Amino acid sequence: MIGSRNPLNDNRNQLPEVWTPTQCNQLIKGRLRDLTYVQIRGEVSGARASRGHLYFDLKDSGSKIRCTVWRSTLSRLSIRPSDGLEVICEGAIDLWVPGGTYALNVRAVRRSGLGQRHLRLQQLTQQLRSEGALEASRRRALPRFPKVVGLVTAPGSAALRDMLRTIHDRFPVRIVLSPTRVQGAGASEQIAQALQRLDRSGLCDVIIVGRGGGSQEDLWAFNEEPVARAILASQTPIVSAVGHESDTLLSDHVADKRAPTPTAAAELTVPSFDDLMARLRELRRRVVLKTRSRLIAERKQLTAQSHRVLSIEGHVARTRLRADHLYNRLAHAQRQAIRRRLQGLQRYQRALSRLHPVRQLLDKRRRSIEINSRLLAALQAQLRVRSAQSLSAEQALHRAAGTLVIPVRQRLTRLVAKLEALNPSAALARGYSIIRDIDSSRLITDAADLRKGQGLAVTFASGRAVVSVQHVDSTDSIEGR
Repeated sequence: MIGSRNPLNDNRNQLPEVWTPTQCNQLIKGRLRDLTYVQIRGEVSGARASRGHLYFDLKDSGSKIRCTVWRSTLSRLSIRPSDGLEVICEGAIDLWVPGGTYALNVRAVRRSGLGQRHLRLQQLTQQLRSEGALEASRRRALPRFPKVVGLVTAPGSAALRDMLRTIHDRFPVRIVLSPTRVQGAGASEQIAQALQRLDRSGLCDVIIVGRGGGSQEDLWAFNEEPVARAILASQTPIVSAVGHESDTLLSDHVADKRAPTPTAAAELTVPSFDDLMARLRELRRRVVLKTRSRLIAERKQLTAQSHRVLSIEGHVARTRLRADHLYNRLAHAQRQAIRRRLQGLQRYQRALSRLHPVRQLLDKRRRSIEINSRLLAALQAQLRVRSAQSLSAEQALHRAAGTLVIPVRQRLTRLVAKLEALNPSAALARGYSIIRDIDSSRLITDAADLRKGQGLAVTFASGRAVVSVQHVDSTDSIEGR
């Protein structure tokens, strides 16, 4: 309730005693029409577009004012306001009666510079980049099957409920919550302390740091250095899940993994049991199909190898039969050749035995003995016939017999001596030998009949040897040696 002494209107008679909100807002709106042109310097925050219009806050260290750029004006602006820019906006102050809120209807915007917070963010980002903290190579892989998941977020928040529900639905694991404020003054220090507590406990396999959506002012704590340093110093892999997919903060750049939303972070961190089972079923199906196709291929290959082995075995059997046939033919031919050689050798031996000097000498000795025996028998018969004769006749007979026998005996002695001289065995016993050609059995009597490499059969007084001619020299003789 406003009294009759309202300084907004000196005409008391035109004002009711009790105002409605609409009347009050309309009165204020009428008074604000005097501010048809103002210039306000400040930092753009929470810029958002809706139905072609642009809405944002213009703030300084102590306060802020809502600004609206209508669609018809937005297309004519030289620059488009965005978070962090320090700009000078020109326009008129207007009040929206139904909501009781006032805003600056912007007609023109010119750049004044970067806001202090965005300037600090730029400097911090550049420093971290120079330290290599933003390199993709330093980011660690998340564990595939974590047993304990740590959560750094506001207790009782929608983001916490979404993450708990998603983790429980996908693959229930143990969850450790480190509660903290996620916006407002001092939030960045509290977030860093909550993260450090969870990391130092050593309980977690992975930690999710995040919160739900909000204005850039609400999310700014995740752009502060304490949070970035705590994430970089963590020994546990970190997932940053702040705001919505369109929000990108410094914590997203320094974390090991960025998720567009807390729900997406839970899905990224914890595998889906249903997906795992489906994957296992698919892998099992693929293994069965692969094994079946491999078995079919191996069976075909084995069949082909079996056919090849059978073909090889048949070829080997045919080759073996042919080899046996050839072997039998060769053996038969060798036996025939050996038999012919033996028969020829036997003929040569029989011929040699007939022509052998020893054989001839024995025959002559046998005939001489027979002659001698016959002569002795004849003489004895004559002696017996003539035994009755007279002594003179016997003496005469003895003389006659002596006259007849002595020349015969002398002749026989000479014949025996000649036979002994002609006996090859006697010559062999004196060191001589009989040499014949091994192929033709021809007797070798002259070195000129020899040739190098010729095979010879040498007969000694005792035994026989087969030799090969190495050298022929027909110049020397026995007498010249």
